[in-house]
Amino acid sequence: MDNHQRSKRKFNFWIKFIIRLGGFAVLYLSLVRPIQSLIVDEVMVPYLRSTLSENSDFLILANQDDYCIESRTDKFIDLFFNLPFNGYFCLAFFLIFNFGKKSAIKIVIYYNWALFMIHPILIFILLNQNYWIAPIINAHEMVYKALFLSLGVLAIKEGVQNKRGSKIRVR
Repeated sequence: MDNHQRSKRKFNFWIKFIIRLGGFAVLYLSLVRPIQSLIVDEVMVPYLRSTLSENSDFLILANQDDYCIESRTDKFIDLFFNLPFNGYFCLAFFLIFNFGKKSAIKIVIYYNWALFMIHPILIFILLNQNYWIAPIINAHEMVYKALFLSLGVLAIKEGVQNKRGSKIRVR
């Protein structure tokens, strides 16, 4: 194989990847994010507000597909929550799926299913005026985002390496 064939194959890989990534962005921004925003605005925030007393220290706000819990008296830093299966999940899932890493896909999905139990527990601990949990929640949200972005980057790296190392059969 000459250098021209090798560079053409690498170029085709990136073109396909960019087209798929663009399709993912359109799908996410036109379908997934609006649904999550609706869930946050119409379900999550009203429910959490209904659990609070009139003179509560907590202020709960919706911000697109996130919701924020703030302390009126600054007893903890503002917390921003994403719903499970959010944009970070979708991007990591797309990248991992695109490069065929089945075991990593299972881990990503199971962890997001577990968040359906973890988030309510952490929120209700906080809403019962246990302010010590706020830094733990904040750290979890940061680690979650960093982990899923890192998984996406690793999937791209491994996908590029696998494409370079794959052999082309000549018939």
